[in-house]
Amino acid sequence: MRRRLAAVVITIVILALTYGLMVQFLFAKDKKLPLAGGGQMDLTAWRFAGDGVIPLDGEWQFYPDELLSSAAIRDRVNREGAPGTATIHVPGSWSKQMETLGKATYRLQVRVGAGDAGKIFGLKTLSLQMSNRILVNGIEVGSSGIAADKLMYRAGNKPYVSYFTLQPGWNEIVVQVANYDFQASSGIMNSISFGYSDQISRLRDSGIIHDLITIACFLIIGLYFIGLYAQRKEDHSLLYFGLVCLLLATFSSTRGERLLLILFDYVPYWLYIRLQAVSVYGVSISFFLYVYTAFRPYCSQRMVYAGVAVGVCLTAWALVFIDFTNTTPMLLITTVYGTLPYMYTTYVLVLAALHRAEGSVYLVISALALNHYSMIQSLNVYSNVALYSTVPFEVFLVLLMLALMMSLRFSNAFKKVEQLSVQLMNVDKLKDEFLFRTSHEFKAPLQSVITISQSMLEDPRHPLAPEQSEKLELVLSVTKKLSQLVFDILDLSKLKQGDLMVNPIAVDVRSTVEMVLRIFSYLTAGKDVQLINSVPEQLPNALADENRFRQILNNLVDNAVKYTDRGTIEVLAVEQDGWLEISVQDTGSGIAPDELQHIFEPFQSFESTPAHSFGLGLSIVKQLVELQHGRITVASVKGKGSVFTFSLPVAGPAERAELGTAHAQLKYQAPEYSFTTPYVLGSHAGEQTILIADDHYANLKILIDALEPLGYNLIAVQNGFEAVEQIEQLNSIDLVILDLMMPGMSGYDVCKTIRRTYSLLEMPVLMVTTAVEPQDKVAAFEAGANDFLPKPFDTTELKARVKGLLLMKDTLGQAIKMEMAFLQSQIKPHFLYNVLNTIVALSYTDEEKSRKLTIDLADYMRGSFRFSNTQKRTSFGQELSLIRSYVEIEHARFKDRLRVEYDIEESMQGVSIPPLLLQPLVENAIRHGIGSRTEGGTVTISARAEENHYCFEIADNGVGIEPERLQQLLRQESGTTYGVGLRNIMKRLKYEYNTELRMESLPAIGTRVIVQIPL
Repeated sequence: MRRRLAAVVITIVILALTYGLMVQFLFAKDKKLPLAGGGQMDLTAWRFAGDGVIPLDGEWQFYPDELLSSAAIRDRVNREGAPGTATIHVPGSWSKQMETLGKATYRLQVRVGAGDAGKIFGLKTLSLQMSNRILVNGIEVGSSGIAADKLMYRAGNKPYVSYFTLQPGWNEIVVQVANYDFQASSGIMNSISFGYSDQISRLRDSGIIHDLITIACFLIIGLYFIGLYAQRKEDHSLLYFGLVCLLLATFSSTRGERLLLILFDYVPYWLYIRLQAVSVYGVSISFFLYVYTAFRPYCSQRMVYAGVAVGVCLTAWALVFIDFTNTTPMLLITTVYGTLPYMYTTYVLVLAALHRAEGSVYLVISALALNHYSMIQSLNVYSNVALYSTVPFEVFLVLLMLALMMSLRFSNAFKKVEQLSVQLMNVDKLKDEFLFRTSHEFKAPLQSVITISQSMLEDPRHPLAPEQSEKLELVLSVTKKLSQLVFDILDLSKLKQGDLMVNPIAVDVRSTVEMVLRIFSYLTAGKDVQLINSVPEQLPNALADENRFRQILNNLVDNAVKYTDRGTIEVLAVEQDGWLEISVQDTGSGIAPDELQHIFEPFQSFESTPAHSFGLGLSIVKQLVELQHGRITVASVKGKGSVFTFSLPVAGPAERAELGTAHAQLKYQAPEYSFTTPYVLGSHAGEQTILIADDHYANLKILIDALEPLGYNLIAVQNGFEAVEQIEQLNSIDLVILDLMMPGMSGYDVCKTIRRTYSLLEMPVLMVTTAVEPQDKVAAFEAGANDFLPKPFDTTELKARVKGLLLMKDTLGQAIKMEMAFLQSQIKPHFLYNVLNTIVALSYTDEEKSRKLTIDLADYMRGSFRFSNTQKRTSFGQELSLIRSYVEIEHARFKDRLRVEYDIEESMQGVSIPPLLLQPLVENAIRHGIGSRTEGGTVTISARAEENHYCFEIADNGVGIEPERLQQLLRQESGTTYGVGLRNIMKRLKYEYNTELRMESLPAIGTRVIVQIPL
């Protein structure tokens, strides 16, 4: 009896503290919010950017029993005057001012400052019972259901957001509401949130995420316990608790953002309201049954039976008489009945904890979390508390506590196994340490021998005699085989002990084969052996460990190369009944029939062919294939060659298998991250842009998380084709991070494509891959990579390498800027001499014109020297002013021989461009195009905005350019008449915008130069 009394006291204290603290937290207000008064709300002093979203609470104008439009309200105000209009406090029910069932119109005038004019605002609704329509300045911006007379009315009450623009000053918000179903309350029952569109979107996202988390967690817990019940049907408490969680998930989908209506918009009101009521009663019934079956010694049988009986009656009442269920008295009864089981469960679990029942402490905490969930739901019904006002920690807490309880229940059964595991792990640790130390002691001297041998063979200062080179090459070959044997011994040991972990993922067979053959093409240089990749491009992906799959191919191809002096080595693959059969076929020496059955045994050699010794390679291949649930076969004809064929499962589109054998553990998980590519992140003006290419979303996520804090703009793509597409677009890519193996187009191919257009300095490439063999690195550098980083990598090292490569590119940019600065400082002496002579000559005949020419020269000189060496942008208007000054100077020299026409759109004046981008082109057109013609000519300067770019065009009808000379200019060959000025413009366009300078010219017709800058 004492324990029961203590349990009652403890339960009351816990619930009082929990409810008290949470209510105080929810209703605590950090600042006083503006309220509407008399149907008006002045928000000119409200800083939306800093203060955030504001609820439109307070006094609204109220028109009962009418659904009025904005025009109708204004006509009435103009006719009758505003003072007589009734007001109502929002949020709240209109039941005090009219019948609960009916229709009404709310009106609020909101005043915003001039600074908010033109911005996109938004509204977010929660509960406008039971159908509504919102008008802003007379325009409908949102609705739920059909707010109309009873004949046309249809209930909806689905939360939504609306976006619109407001005018400076007063704006009108009209809300039409109709309710002919829900008798407990009507009208605007929760605050309407008002703010900028992005703030409202975040608020909506918070609500949806809150509900999704709650529903998902309850759903997972429910399915888990029902799954346990399917395995342990004697324990009915598992079933009842699973039903509790599933019904809570159902109830949560009908509250808050009402995700049930979002996912299934066609759900009728009568079904929706019954689901909500039945889920409440069902949760309470299941809770009573759960505590009774799980903690029967601590429960009151009468209390449980009474609770279940009441719940059954209420459920039947809700299904049959739903209209009477939605009255105020029934709503209070539902609230009490929905809350009572949580409190009773808390008491039972506290009592069980006092009796030291297994796992009861965890369940007490779970019950408190569910009490919090029930309290938030009740506060949402009876007050203005939004469900997403707190983080949904209760569901995580329930999930955690139940997991701890289940682990506690099962831990005793595994204690002995755990002790044995500890002993085995200690022995295994000693074994691993021995192998590690031994292999390390072997690897260091072997690598030293390899390095010294290679340096002696490749030393041009001390060339070796042919006989010495041959012997040293033999030493190098034997040492490499011995080094590989060390790694094979480690792999074989892991395979025998069952410690070799493989992580099956979807692997592109063709690209992997292509990479392996590319590497061996360097190793077979000088041999009359052709490597052929005959894997079909449309072959499905294989479900295999990426590294181990490469190891299998490497060993098989290496074995083929070893015994094939001339001919072909071909890799083929076909799909058959959900399996991929991959074959490595060679035209080598072949294997005798009686030796085929022994070739997969370790260190196997044969008396008939003593040169044939297969070491550990084929043995490891066989075990790696079988480890991944495949099989390997061999067919060979002596003197004609061999065919090794192994099979692997096809990777399904949503593969989530867990594979395992007695000697190994295979784990496969579908990618945790999935997003649409190309995925663009960051808009840091002036910052550098990095393109990341990897066919695994998890790897992309790791790289994005590592580089995003550094302020880079990131573009993530999933394959080589998308990478090339991004590089070819009119955006500036400063660095490319490539995975070596990608489906369709490998990292090698992407790198080679880049190097056809960009040099190592113009676009650095960092290869990041799991391939760590030396030949992989050589192949990457041969393809044009700047650096190579093996996986797994340390993020600090990644950031350092990225910074180093970007710094290298920045050095190129600084060189281009310094070249531009040099050009800025160059004023040709004969140009100044001619202009000054012209000024002197005019001073005797036309003083006014002489003064004007002097001013033009001063403007031109000032404009030329205005740009500092570090200035990156100027406006087109400033550039045009410099051009006009230059043209006026040349007019004085060429007189009527020079005509300049301008076709400039007004909007182009403020466009930002690099300094001295267009003036040198105009100077070239005048001096080289028009100046070479006796009769002179016309230069046309135009600037306009097109669909995706700004277009600047300088055209002349001068002497034109010969085709061969034009090609020299476009190829930026040195020695052309136009000098470094034109080359610098072309370099800057490519470096900053990845665009090309377009030039069109015909001899004796003229030249047209087009500069395009992306928007």
